[in-house]
Amino acid sequence: MEESWFEMLVESCGYIATFVGVMMEGEVSLATSVLGAKAGYFSLWPAIILAWLGAWIADWFKFLVAKKKGISLLAKKPKLKKKIDRLSVWYDRYPFVILLVYKLLFGMTTILLIITGLRDISYTKFAILSGISVAIWTGVIATLSFMFSESIISNLTWVTANIQYFLIGLAILAFLIWFFVKKPYRKNCFECDEDVPSMA
Repeated sequence: MEESWFEMLVESCGYIATFVGVMMEGEVSLATSVLGAKAGYFSLWPAIILAWLGAWIADWFKFLVAKKKGISLLAKKPKLKKKIDRLSVWYDRYPFVILLVYKLLFGMTTILLIITGLRDISYTKFAILSGISVAIWTGVIATLSFMFSESIISNLTWVTANIQYFLIGLAILAFLIWFFVKKPYRKNCFECDEDVPSMA
């Protein structure tokens, strides 16, 4: 009965969990969603599309914050401004290329989005290039997750027998990563005057 409840929970909430989880955390949430789809709890392609949408919206939020409040933020945060200035030299040389691949540059995504928001880049241009970058990221993570998920499900007896618990455990792990790592990091980028960590 308990397993049936877990199964219904994963099936009914899988798509919403994918969208919200990827928007908040990213890689672990997407990998969890792919594993759930591979196990047959929901369809893979709708989950991938929702993952792309969640990641794209999250990046749009950071871009818009930088666009609207970036200048006033940097005026109050000299250490953050110094780091932005150093990366800007590199960014301004290859803005088109960086916008196409920024999502794959782990450890630099948020900073690059801040720089992008400070530049004279139109909303349309950002929407297109960001959409492509997020699509590349989604494709890479989903493909790798699919390959490893097949191995996990077929070779690990405990995972096969307790897939619902395993998925929920991964979802909890994704939330913990967001709460204790990514949320403080983003707060540092937008609010604090400390050196920015090297994590994404």
